[in-house]
Amino acid sequence: MSLHRAAWMLVLWLGLVLHGQQPAPSPTSTAQPAFSCLLWLPAERVADPARLAAVRALGVDGVNLGPDGDPTPLRAAGLGYYLDQPIGKGFLELRDAEWKPVAADYERTRDASKLVRPSCLRDEAQLDALAQRARAAVAKLRGEGLRFIGLADEASATRHNAPLDVCRCQQCLVAFRDFAQRRHGTIEALNSAWGTQFLAFDAVLPLTTDQVRRRELGGVLLPSNLAPFCDWLDFVDEGFALAVHRLVRECEAAAPGVPAGLTGVQAPIAFGGHDYFRLLAGASIVEAYDLGGAFDLARSVAPRAQRWSTLQLPTESTAEAANVMLATFAEMAARGQSGTVVWNDERVLGADNAATAVGLALRSALQVARPALDAFAGARVLPHAVWVCESQASVRAWWMLDSESDGLTWVRRLSSHEVTHSTSCAARRGWQKLLSDVGVTPQFVGEQDLPVRLLQEKPALLVLPATIALSDRACRAIAAYVQQGGALVADHTPALYDERLVLRDQGGLDALFGIERRSLRLDHLDVRQGRSIRGESGAADRGLVADIADQSGGEAVFIEQRHRRGRAICLNLPVCVYAGVRLDPSAIGVATDLRKRVRQALQGLPLSPLVEVRGEGLPTCVQRTWLDATDGRRLLAVRIDALDSPNVLATVARDGARNVRLLFPQPVRLLTLHGKEIAAGSELEVSLDAYAGLFVEVRR
Repeated sequence: MSLHRAAWMLVLWLGLVLHGQQPAPSPTSTAQPAFSCLLWLPAERVADPARLAAVRALGVDGVNLGPDGDPTPLRAAGLGYYLDQPIGKGFLELRDAEWKPVAADYERTRDASKLVRPSCLRDEAQLDALAQRARAAVAKLRGEGLRFIGLADEASATRHNAPLDVCRCQQCLVAFRDFAQRRHGTIEALNSAWGTQFLAFDAVLPLTTDQVRRRELGGVLLPSNLAPFCDWLDFVDEGFALAVHRLVRECEAAAPGVPAGLTGVQAPIAFGGHDYFRLLAGASIVEAYDLGGAFDLARSVAPRAQRWSTLQLPTESTAEAANVMLATFAEMAARGQSGTVVWNDERVLGADNAATAVGLALRSALQVARPALDAFAGARVLPHAVWVCESQASVRAWWMLDSESDGLTWVRRLSSHEVTHSTSCAARRGWQKLLSDVGVTPQFVGEQDLPVRLLQEKPALLVLPATIALSDRACRAIAAYVQQGGALVADHTPALYDERLVLRDQGGLDALFGIERRSLRLDHLDVRQGRSIRGESGAADRGLVADIADQSGGEAVFIEQRHRRGRAICLNLPVCVYAGVRLDPSAIGVATDLRKRVRQALQGLPLSPLVEVRGEGLPTCVQRTWLDATDGRRLLAVRIDALDSPNVLATVARDGARNVRLLFPQPVRLLTLHGKEIAAGSELEVSLDAYAGLFVEVRR
């Protein structure tokens, strides 16, 4: 046993002695713990009593159950369950056997008539049949132990958000013509917006992505009119969301009080239907992959939803892997997660049902983290008054720009590629990590909601992350907000396009930022595919001319314009690279400069309570999160946010837990999660474990 593993067990033993808490619920108990840890099992093992007993011995409190399963053995074993895919696969989640022939046929022929989704999302007869199937499955399996209903896993309007213009069946064409008429009103308005010459709406055909790319890409300037592309994707997003919402409502009606929703929700990209503010608004449960900042985006979109995640286990157990598992549980607690689904049973249990080395590490980490997980489960994250704008139109625009060099191979630009080559994903994650590293917990606000929300609330800071597309209405609302004393920060290219992706002659916010002139040349845009083309420290957009700006390599950066009490700052820097360089010693200068620039923007803003954490040898990635517990307590989580680079965690943990000072803006009382006072005052010394973090209650 490593020294750190021994420390885990010592912490656990002290917790048991001091507080009388069991490391896991009794195997005979059916009560749901505050935090639920579920293990995915194949269907043939769900009814095996020996396997279930072994699962229970790991400290896990539930498993998955398909629509044809029987919860009786689970209840007998003291396990809960979630209902997995009550409608089965083939509708919200297409199988490869269904999808690949369509994609291959179109890639070979480029024939738009081939773009028919194997199961049309707007097929009302099929939706009715699936709704009935969902109600029957939920009615059969509802009752004691049902944690939630996972309607579909990795659902998509395409297949795993692959780029393809489906569905072009006759039913969808009729629906799209109605959609286009509602949006544009007259055929003349549509033709003017699209640059087309249709004679009537009955003759309208959506332009394919190939058609738009041939027309708009390959020139010297940025593409000027992507409106047909944007309209089509808006139509697809709408249809996908309507189908999901219909089936979720059926599930929730069949089991009142049990949350239902999608699992394996992917990061927003252009295709696939993942416009979060349309898809997840009002959701009761969200299990989003933590890619491209999607987890925190989902939390902002559905703040009252249960938050879950998938725990991907290592293939083999090492001391580092075991420590990282503990740090992952600490991250879950800091997010106020309700639970996790562990993937999968073969990694934690052998064929003889004995715990593997990975299984033993899981049990140990879960035992150590359990007090924090339970206390923080379902807690509401309290963001600072910092809004980060989320624009689905910008997501679409960046997909087109990022894929500009792909030519005809754009159809192979799968979601796994997008995660590492998407400017919108990288910018969202970059700002998320950058703000966290300077002590700020932001919230995401949809571009479409800005005009109304800025009338009702006034954030201390509004951030535009690679927000290349904004409506005129949003631009006017942002300008009014700044004129009335608000603070605005953009990384680069703000509002070059309107919300329909028509290029403006000048950025819609250029006057607000004090940008006098800009180049619209495509080769002057040095951010593409989530990275900086000329190097991480260079300007993002070349050719900007402004009165008040710093210089970097002869280009204007940190462009600032004052407006009465307000100010607008365009960094003109690639914040999209920050998540990749923040823990890289060779890129310390880039990360340090970006943090310095953002701290400048934060100066003088009313952002209390900001908590400073100081200690010798601490890295710059100390995350501080305020939460309100379900029992009304105010909680604080402090952790080293370095799961992307376990070496950083190992370095901090080398000498064990270390003493750090927490500096509060006013005196507070710090208590353990069991109510025992640790210290009182405005500058408090506490012990911080690099892997397990620090989780406390705070009282005034």
